[in-house]
Amino acid sequence: MILHRPLALVLCLLSLGGVDLGHPAEVGAQTPDTVADTLDQGPHGTARGEWNDARVRDLMTRAHAVRRGIIDDGELESYRAVTQGHIYFFVDPDEGERSLIRVDQVAVELLWQAPDVVRQQVIGERSEVRLPVRNFDYYLDRLTLVQYGFSDEIQVGAGMDVAGVPNPLAVALLDGEDRVYDYRMVDTVTLTLVGRSDPIRLVEVEVRPVDPRRPGAMGTVLLDEKDGSLVRMHLGFTPASYVDRRTDRIEVEVDYGLWEGRYWLPNRQVVQVRREVPDLDLGVGTVIRAVLRVGEYELNVELPPEFEFRPPVSRRPEFALRSYVFDEPLLAGLERDGVEGLEARPDPRRLRSDALRRLAGESASGLAPLRLHLPRASSLVRYNRAEGLYLGLGTTLAPSPALRLRSSGGFALGAGRPVLGVEADGIWGDARGWTVEAAWNDRPDLGLAPAAAPLLGSLGATFRGEDYLDPVRRSRFGGTLVLGGRSEASELRLHAGVRRDRDWSDGADRAPLDRGSAFRPLRPIEEGTFAEMGAGVSGSLRTPGGGVGGGELSLRTAWGLDGEGQGVAGAGRFRSTWHSTARDRDLSLGLLGWAWMGDPLPQEHRLLGGRGTVPGYPFREWAGRRAGLISLEAATDAGTPFFRVRAGLHAAASGGLDEQVAEVWGVTGTGGVRPAATLGLGVGWDLLRIDGARGLRGGEWQLLFSVDPRWWDRL
Repeated sequence: MILHRPLALVLCLLSLGGVDLGHPAEVGAQTPDTVADTLDQGPHGTARGEWNDARVRDLMTRAHAVRRGIIDDGELESYRAVTQGHIYFFVDPDEGERSLIRVDQVAVELLWQAPDVVRQQVIGERSEVRLPVRNFDYYLDRLTLVQYGFSDEIQVGAGMDVAGVPNPLAVALLDGEDRVYDYRMVDTVTLTLVGRSDPIRLVEVEVRPVDPRRPGAMGTVLLDEKDGSLVRMHLGFTPASYVDRRTDRIEVEVDYGLWEGRYWLPNRQVVQVRREVPDLDLGVGTVIRAVLRVGEYELNVELPPEFEFRPPVSRRPEFALRSYVFDEPLLAGLERDGVEGLEARPDPRRLRSDALRRLAGESASGLAPLRLHLPRASSLVRYNRAEGLYLGLGTTLAPSPALRLRSSGGFALGAGRPVLGVEADGIWGDARGWTVEAAWNDRPDLGLAPAAAPLLGSLGATFRGEDYLDPVRRSRFGGTLVLGGRSEASELRLHAGVRRDRDWSDGADRAPLDRGSAFRPLRPIEEGTFAEMGAGVSGSLRTPGGGVGGGELSLRTAWGLDGEGQGVAGAGRFRSTWHSTARDRDLSLGLLGWAWMGDPLPQEHRLLGGRGTVPGYPFREWAGRRAGLISLEAATDAGTPFFRVRAGLHAAASGGLDEQVAEVWGVTGTGGVRPAATLGLGVGWDLLRIDGARGLRGGEWQLLFSVDPRWWDRL
């Protein structure tokens, strides 16, 4: 896969990923008696047992025996069904918003004939690109169903993703050194169906490999206690199972619906593969997530005469694939299929916690434990008036799921100072997290909001003398406890630390490649050492009208160890987006607020105005200890996703400006609310943005060039 500019700086190093989990939806009029996603119908038991006890060994023996003979009563001779689903290819950062690159929709005819003849034919297919990527073909198991919970040896991606993994339902239950897996009952559920007198009892069995350094699977299987029939399988894999060095993790989930009270037939399949650059930690990966749902079952139907002579998987001609009429729009299932929306992303700490428990402390990731680390492109090279030219790099060391060490560092040639940062993060308890970090000569910005992508800021400072930073030179040490996770509704962070603030002295006067452009002077601050404690909560929520939003609130108390600078800072951020079904139109609302209560130190003021806050006014000519920003933006495709027309309304206000800060920084308060309007064009799937802006109260006309804010953290 080759990616086009301007994303080449970030995405050219990322490769294809895999697939993930979703929610089943029946297609067509017929429905099964029950499906695996309705297991909350009925009382749950407490079947948790010991590893490899007699009960679980007996159940797994029956599951082993029945796996190839799921349908053996002689009454079901054939069936026909239709599989419909989506394959999503998207960018998946460690933190931040996912970005869809491409989505495919597929329909497949599934034919089965006793005793074991299966044929699948792709009868419909279409796709759409949302970010620049060249065309490529998916492995067939992204488009079609695996049968009988995989073969005796599990393969994913035609053996190019996962290979050599013994199927936990196929291996013999041995003892001692020959045992491949450990099994343990963890839960039971009883289902009572209308028209059926005897209830169905399902047992969840946890599976883990005996030797986590060999190819193996881990996860859970749900079995019918009566005969051991497979109802659901949800598995991950050991790192030794992965064929491709780019693989971070792979998950598969298959489940079955009960037909006529006795036939467990395919209902849903999810395969997810996440990949990263093998030798470089960019803090971002790519994922392919395939979610397939089966419906329109016809039992004991007459199959075509040539059925048995077809290849296992075939395709109709291209014109027939494109003319297939799907039941829903191409992009209608994003939230349902776990690609975007509330609680769609797995909690990485929970994944690491599971690996600790199931893999005896071994990592579950297929990536190398030691890699170079590059948090963003500007961590390698950048330029601004405070640091001058900066060159740097870092490393990532992940010796176990419980601990990861990241470092970054370099040298600011213009300032003549080293810049270093170290972060250690781990897990404790049930997927709770902790972080300890230290930095020397970090450069936090005094702006209310970032003004531009760091790489774009470097280009502006280099060629035009437009530096979009107002940095403080800060060294700090602190720790954070994290309660909750991305799989929960909210996350609570508790922080404590100490910091030292200083000025960046002797900054550059003019742009190196445009000596006629003078820089704005650096903003002086009050130097000192401060202790801090704080708390913050973040989470996701559904907003009226079907929008999906997220926000965070934080409080931080700081006190100067030299007696100055006591106070409390409060900050809040919220953003919600409403999409049309086809994702060709959207509406976004953003809110941002900041307030400092205490001694008015300069660095506790926030700068605003112009690019990044309220365009159409001079850049950062306002400041205050209290500041707020609201923005409402709408966008629509201009006939094709390659071009987007955008419009927005923005407003900002500040207050509580200290007179001494106003004089030294040469700023004022906003004097009330300052509104602005923008109208622009997004080019290249909205990656490059050209906006005209006008301040509506004493403002000016501006023409602004920028990139999609989703990529700022990567640049």
